[in-house]
Amino acid sequence: MENLEVVHHETGEPTGVALPRAEAIAAGAWCRSTNVYVMNPRGEILCHRRAAEKERLPGVWSTHLGGHVAAGETYESNALKELEEEAGVAVAVWQLLPWRTTRIIGARLWTREFVALLDRPDTDFVPQPGEVDAFEWLSLKEILKRSNREPQKWCAGTHDFLVEYQCMRAALAVGHAFGALETLHGLGSWGPGLAAPVGSLGA
Repeated sequence: MENLEVVHHETGEPTGVALPRAEAIAAGAWCRSTNVYVMNPRGEILCHRRAAEKERLPGVWSTHLGGHVAAGETYESNALKELEEEAGVAVAVWQLLPWRTTRIIGARLWTREFVALLDRPDTDFVPQPGEVDAFEWLSLKEILKRSNREPQKWCAGTHDFLVEYQCMRAALAVGHAFGALETLHGLGSWGPGLAAPVGSLGA
């Protein structure tokens, strides 16, 4: 069983203590985790349905992949590992743009959030047995519609997904402007300025 590095609840800095995963969770220790959002050039988010046998949120649709950061891992190495394990996709570290580090009080986690731009059909993503049951590209409007209609079946973002979505688009546009995403096609004609007005994105 992997060990999780315990971090300070106010700063997210490592404390030098590592505990077995089950023990850390049972004790309510503050740990680190990653969230990896995948977007395509049309602005859709790769959503997935969590496996029915998951202990937490079984069968719930989510907008992001990721997991706990084990002792000896970095946020970046964990994000790369989780994306490959859960979706069968290997990307280079430069394709993951970190756009926020946030404290999630209810889950007792310091979470680094990344966004990647990928242009491929959802059938190219391979669900990890026991973790993911299905993938589907969905627009922001459709995510908000579904999550408002059936909130018990959705985990959209970690705070306010409408705001988070615009932040991710901005991060991708900045990454493109500075050359970090120059080898990916489609982003040149797409950016935050082309997003639909906030008022038109209700459910």
